[in-house]
Amino acid sequence: MRIESKLCHISENKSVVQVNGWLNGRNLGSALAEGTTVEEAEDKAISRLNKRINVVTKEEASINTSNEHKSITPMKIELPNSEKTKLPKRDKVENININHEPSDWSRELTAIDAEIERLKWSRDDEINYLEKTLGYNNRNKITNYTDIVKYLSLLKKTDIQNPLKVANGNLNTLIEESDIILRDLSWDHKQGREFLQKEFNVLTRKELSETQLVSFVEKLKLIRNQNLAH
Repeated sequence: MRIESKLCHISENKSVVQVNGWLNGRNLGSALAEGTTVEEAEDKAISRLNKRINVVTKEEASINTSNEHKSITPMKIELPNSEKTKLPKRDKVENININHEPSDWSRELTAIDAEIERLKWSRDDEINYLEKTLGYNNRNKITNYTDIVKYLSLLKKTDIQNPLKVANGNLNTLIEESDIILRDLSWDHKQGREFLQKEFNVLTRKELSETQLVSFVEKLKLIRNQNLAH
């Protein structure tokens, strides 16, 4: 049997792989699985495919045996049309799962790239927008298909050419406010950097999101108020 593997999705802690099985030019079916690594996902998908092939093989063998018995039976029994067209329960479950979440996200990911190109966004523009709308700081960290579809829908509805420039107005105001408080505290660059690293695990304020920068300013205000109280 020849097996073809296709990587559908990958992130820091999740990989999704689809495998297809072929024998003498006949497609034996496909299976999808996820794992913490590409290799693990591929192994799971191959194992799942083998199980499906075994089930199908047993079913075909059972049908062939039944047909042989029918060939020597003088009476021909036909099932009602409703029974003929009824799918096995296993196939119905698989179809429901496929409709709920496709095995291949490449169409959605390609559409997202097209929207980013339409908006003429840089990588920083996208990261800023993605963090403000869905809370991710990198598109590759999206491991939920629902979030992928939601992100694509949001992109299609926006016409902001430069979201980073819009956000920078607020960011600059917050940075200026933090500068004033740092001067009030008589902190030098080293003290400010150590505080950033301790509280937010970053070295500069530019690495903070708008939400984190607001939190940074509030923490500084709290320290300043405590110092004044003493």
